[in-house]
Amino acid sequence: METQPLAVIGVVALLLAGGVGYVVADTGGAPSATAAEPTAENATVSVGADATVERAPDEATVTVAAVGRGETAAAARTNVSGDADAIRSALEDEGATVTSSRFSVRPEYDYSQDGRELVGYVAVHTIEAETTDVDRVGTLVDTTVDSGADRVQGITYSLSDETRSDAREQALTTAMDRARGDATTLATAEDRSVGDAVTIQTNDGGQPVVRAEYATAADGGGQTNISPGPVTVEVSVHVTYELE
Repeated sequence: METQPLAVIGVVALLLAGGVGYVVADTGGAPSATAAEPTAENATVSVGADATVERAPDEATVTVAAVGRGETAAAARTNVSGDADAIRSALEDEGATVTSSRFSVRPEYDYSQDGRELVGYVAVHTIEAETTDVDRVGTLVDTTVDSGADRVQGITYSLSDETRSDAREQALTTAMDRARGDATTLATAEDRSVGDAVTIQTNDGGQPVVRAEYATAADGGGQTNISPGPVTVEVSVHVTYELE
C-alpha cells in the first residue's frame, strides 16, 4: 500500500512573550512552520492601574433616635412621639433636611430560668437628616440630644455630586497616565512603542467617612466637637494598547 504524506492543516499557535503576541501561521501544507513578524494588528499589551483622590467632605448625614417604653405598644408609641416631633423640628431649625423617619416597636422580656416574662414594650423612632454645613454637625448632635434624642446612632460624611465628579475626573486622569507609563515600560523591553488604546475598562470605588457616635440625653457636659477625615474616591482602569 502506498504511503501518503500528512498535510499540515490550519496550524495556528499564539506565543506570548512579555505581553506581545507572535503568530505562527499555516505554511500551506509544508512540513514546517515559521514565525511571522509581529504587527500592530496582532500585537497588544494590557495593563491595569488605579488612583485615589481625597477630598474634604461637604455633606453629612446625622442619624438619631428617641426611645420610649410602656406597658403596652400604644403607651410606648405615645411616650416616644413627642420627642420625635421635637427632634425633627430642632434639626430643621438648624438648617438640616430630614430625609428619613422610621418607627419600630417591640416587646421587652425579662428572662429567667423559669422562662421569660413580658415586662412591656419598647418604641424606637429613628430620624435621619442631611446637612451641607459639615462644621455644624457637632451642634446638630447637641441640639437633638437636648430635644429628646436618646441615641446618636451614626454620623456619615460624604461628597456632593459635583465634588465627587471632579475628584473622579482627576483620579481617572492619573490612572490613565499610570497605565500608559506601565505599557511604555513593557513595550520598551520588547523594542516596541505604544500606540492607541484598543479597549478601556473602568471601575469606581471609595468610601465615605463614617463616625459612630453615641450619646444620651443624660450625658450633658460640654459641646460635641467632631473633626472628620477626608473622603476617598478610587478608580481603576484596565487598558489594552496597540504595539507599534
